[in-house]
Amino acid sequence: MKRRGVTLIEIIVALGILSVLLTGVFVVYRSQIRTASTQQSISMLQTDIQQAFNIMKWDILMAGYGVPASVNPVAGINKSNAPDSLILRSTGFVVGGTTRWSYTLDIFAANEIIVRRWGDDRVDIHKDDYVIVMDDKKNLIVTQPVRVTDREVLTYNTLPAYRLSLSQNVQTAAGNFVYTVPGGQVAQVIYWLRNDTLFRNNEPFLTGVEDFQLAYWVDFNRNGVENTGERLWNPQGIADFNSLLKTVRPNIVLVGNIDREYTFPQDQITVEDHTYNLGTEAKMRRRRFYSIDVKVRNVR
Repeated sequence: MKRRGVTLIEIIVALGILSVLLTGVFVVYRSQIRTASTQQSISMLQTDIQQAFNIMKWDILMAGYGVPASVNPVAGINKSNAPDSLILRSTGFVVGGTTRWSYTLDIFAANEIIVRRWGDDRVDIHKDDYVIVMDDKKNLIVTQPVRVTDREVLTYNTLPAYRLSLSQNVQTAAGNFVYTVPGGQVAQVIYWLRNDTLFRNNEPFLTGVEDFQLAYWVDFNRNGVENTGERLWNPQGIADFNSLLKTVRPNIVLVGNIDREYTFPQDQITVEDHTYNLGTEAKMRRRRFYSIDVKVRNVR
């Protein structure tokens, strides 16, 4: 019997079928790689934004802590055509840690005061700390922080106490508040956006940020309910702003790298009072929108 070989047509057909199969495998493989890469990026993104919001939430919660009435603890800079900025002031920006304070137990007019002792080094006042002293309305008793030059343990009217020697004379009454001031001055934290990086003061805080916007709930009628017209974008110039402020809402828009196989479904984005248009390349980027309402507790 004669053996019949493979014809050229059969080879061409087989190669065609094989190329179709390989193309399909490659498309599926590339799709799976892109999906896995996207999922990994999303997972990292979720972790980054959660950590960022945890720090920002703590900063907002601590704004006004140990801050005298003469210092504005929350100052928002609104820009309707650009990212906003948030300025916070406190003596207690210690993320995940503790702040230290006490109160005076009697009337004094000397270079020493007696304060309540908590019995915990993490919250008690120490020698060489700088402190400020305020009355119950957060008015400063002394104009500048004073240094604790010595500390004596004692019991005062049955209460555990410290006798603190100070670097200058202070006139206090019972119930005045004493706060430690790290570095000898009220600390300030500023959140601001440059290019695609959100900064916390001068340190990069979060990358891949396209927009940063703020809103504030100001309880004008003091009824504890957010009514129409009480959500504001520009807090500057509002009388009694800090006494009426209830919540601060940071909004963050995170943006990914250019993906030429993706098209964002909108030509325009609005975040709070900021609206901006998207160009051709900007529409090739995926976006995620995040916001959180943080109650203030130390500004009043």
